[in-house]
Amino acid sequence: MKILFQGDSITAGYSWEFMVSGKLTGAWPHRFECVNRAVSGDTVLKMRDRWQADALDIRPDVLLMLVGINDCGRIVEGNMTLEEYGTVYRELIRLTRGVSPQLGLILLEPFLVSDDPKPLDILAEQRKTVREIADEEGAVFIPLHEEIVRRSAQDGMTYWTQDGVHLNRAGHWLVARKVLEAGAPLFGVDSAE
Repeated sequence: MKILFQGDSITAGYSWEFMVSGKLTGAWPHRFECVNRAVSGDTVLKMRDRWQADALDIRPDVLLMLVGINDCGRIVEGNMTLEEYGTVYRELIRLTRGVSPQLGLILLEPFLVSDDPKPLDILAEQRKTVREIADEEGAVFIPLHEEIVRRSAQDGMTYWTQDGVHLNRAGHWLVARKVLEAGAPLFGVDSAE
């Protein structure tokens, strides 16, 4: 089974993806091929530019996407619209379904720990959009924002994130655990925890 991880710096490198991939390939040798094509600073618009090589040519069985925080920044700056975010996000999934009709989808909710209402208002609309897309596509939706905000208020932001956006070890494990639990049926395992 080929599993493709897409997103921005939250997914790139030694992240929740690394933990999920390690668990799946370690617990079930030779059953999973995990590919991470997340790029730091990515937005859905940038992802679209590289989607052929970094998604369609890979022909994934399962696609996991966590993208939105950089888009939120572009929207705040006036360089992108909420409508573009939703339209392009849907386009990426539609294109991928074109090469992988039985595609399993896991869509992760973007999050932000902040007191600034402007990006939080935009992010609330993005979160709503991702949930709607998940419903439309029959995808697994993994809510993250409220739990990360709650845990950050309880334990201190830097326990879960470095800066309100980028996760640290505890934050990455929280996301990895949620993916392993919610994704187990798509991965074809009884329990990935």
